[in-house]
Amino acid sequence: MPPRELADAVSRAGIGYFSLTDHDICDGWEELEPRLKELRIRYLYGIELSTSLHDNLHILGYGLNLKDPVFLARLEAFRARRLERIKKIIGLLKAQGLEISFEELNTAAGRSYGRPHIADLMQSKGFVRTRQKAFEKYIAYGKPAYSPPLGPNIEEAIKTVKDAGGIAVLAHPGVVYKILELAKWKEMGLDGIEAFYPAHTQVLTREFLELAKTHGLLVTAGTDYHGPGSGRGELYGFEFYEEFFGPLKEMFLGGS
Repeated sequence: MPPRELADAVSRAGIGYFSLTDHDICDGWEELEPRLKELRIRYLYGIELSTSLHDNLHILGYGLNLKDPVFLARLEAFRARRLERIKKIIGLLKAQGLEISFEELNTAAGRSYGRPHIADLMQSKGFVRTRQKAFEKYIAYGKPAYSPPLGPNIEEAIKTVKDAGGIAVLAHPGVVYKILELAKWKEMGLDGIEAFYPAHTQVLTREFLELAKTHGLLVTAGTDYHGPGSGRGELYGFEFYEEFFGPLKEMFLGGS
């Protein structure tokens, strides 16, 4: 979704505090920021780093210095690892008799690519009916064309965010509930936990709020919006609770 259109969608949804957290890339902010200012929406520069521990173990970064050359170089290296994983998956798909090539993805410099792009290509070639079917049949964990993630480990991801002046937050903890090691990750520099998330039940949300208190972590909220037709295409906000989100208010830029 073009960044300017995303800003307009955020405004229509009535969201007042916003961050774009693309995977391993921050380029959308150049177009997005001016429009957010026009719309008087408060915002935080953001990123979502995919780690090597688990497909869904992601570290969010907020309040980053987007001009830090070391940070940008690390992101470029992470995106290169993503391409290596894609090549491995394509090799496994070929072994399954699916004629698909890396060149067909039309990868471009300065873009971030992952399994959804492979799934969409498979759909366009008629190998599967939907993106979800590509995952379910071929490229999800345990399926014949699955290849493990090659991103940074958790400590490296946290350090990448912190070195760029940001705060590091564990994304969608309910998805990785069985492998949570908050005390250990807190020692590595983890600052917060995304307690408010669409897939979290009220019971689970309360548990994460208690864990945040126990470990001295900030609390954040996110919808994990991926855009129209992605399966995560509903954009909405969460009620602002001073108790939980108050400490973050001063970090936001722009607004009225």
